[in-house]
Amino acid sequence: MTTQNAAKKLTKAGFTITENNGFIQASKEGCKYVIEYFRNGCSEEITCINVRRPNDKHDSMSDYFAGVWADNITQAIRLAY
Repeated sequence: MTTQNAAKKLTKAGFTITENNGFIQASKEGCKYVIEYFRNGCSEEITCINVRRPNDKHDSMSDYFAGVWADNITQAIRLAY
């Protein structure tokens, strides 16, 4: 899926999209979780779709990965509610 298609699908579901240093994050007012994904290199394809709580962060020193990984944006939207 391309970043444009993902953004359209998330916007249609009511999410607000922000981009920060290659991370693309989608959040929604009243929703307990945020959706986060990356661009796949220089292409417009997306990869590593993650659903987590807004203040929960990954910690590589303790092998802690916040949230769950989704296969696609539709599954991530369902998990975020």
